[in-house]
Amino acid sequence: MKYLRKSREILRRFNETKPWLDQLYTTFLGLRPGMTMVDVGCGTGDFTRRLATLSKGRSEVIGIDSNADGIAAAVADTNHNRLSKMISYRVGDAYKIPLDDEYADLTCCRSLLIHLTDPLKAVKEMVRVTKNHGSVAALESGRMSVFFDPNDESYSELFDQVQDALFDGIRKLEGKHIRIGDRLPGIFQAAGLTGIKAEIQADGWLYTDPRRRLADLRQQLRFDLSMLEARSKIDRKYLIAGGMTDARINAYNRQTMAKTKMLLSDDKKLRNDPSLYAASLFLVSGTKIA
Repeated sequence: MKYLRKSREILRRFNETKPWLDQLYTTFLGLRPGMTMVDVGCGTGDFTRRLATLSKGRSEVIGIDSNADGIAAAVADTNHNRLSKMISYRVGDAYKIPLDDEYADLTCCRSLLIHLTDPLKAVKEMVRVTKNHGSVAALESGRMSVFFDPNDESYSELFDQVQDALFDGIRKLEGKHIRIGDRLPGIFQAAGLTGIKAEIQADGWLYTDPRRRLADLRQQLRFDLSMLEARSKIDRKYLIAGGMTDARINAYNRQTMAKTKMLLSDDKKLRNDPSLYAASLFLVSGTKIA
């Protein structure tokens, strides 16, 4: 839970540098006052609260998640932000959403389907609770991602190999597609949705970006380092399953830790590091026509 709190705060500050995201969500999802919305797999409710705020505070929004601790945190944060009059939460399964048929104008999820072995079943359940002519939408990660360090191209290549092996290993061992964004249009069509449309939310970040505070960069690096140390043993099994050797995994861990610690030790080097990071989220929606 402590890692989740830290990552949420880092993401919140990062999104503050990208105010156009609110326009993207509002326009693409057709947000308007008076809507009934459901956020499936809401976690601690960050996206749930964003939906409520973007609908000008005059809609009904319900967050659904199977983790009771996450729901408790969502309720606490919603009360703190004085949004409890329009937002409520329920513990429930994405495969069996605890709502009546044709309940919502918009049923959506963010970073949910990557965790499921049967995403189509979950989308069909989202369709069930959506009104006729209502919308179903998902925001999920895709294959479009970049890391490039112009001062160390061999490490950049190793980074790409590790990412590919990690995602392939998770798919082989657990049957989950971490890069499911590419598959969303096909899944939505199979679930019976029509008028399917898509946008890509592309996030790029540089340590040289003056819009980001130096303190935020250091916090992100410390978080990345702690996650690498905490997950190295867990991720190794996926990397091996994805085709990496122990020697290559050890080389990646060693080089990543060295680079991260070097940047944390010298603010000037951190601010002038030209490494480019980028990732994509696919935003896909479809209409229910009964």
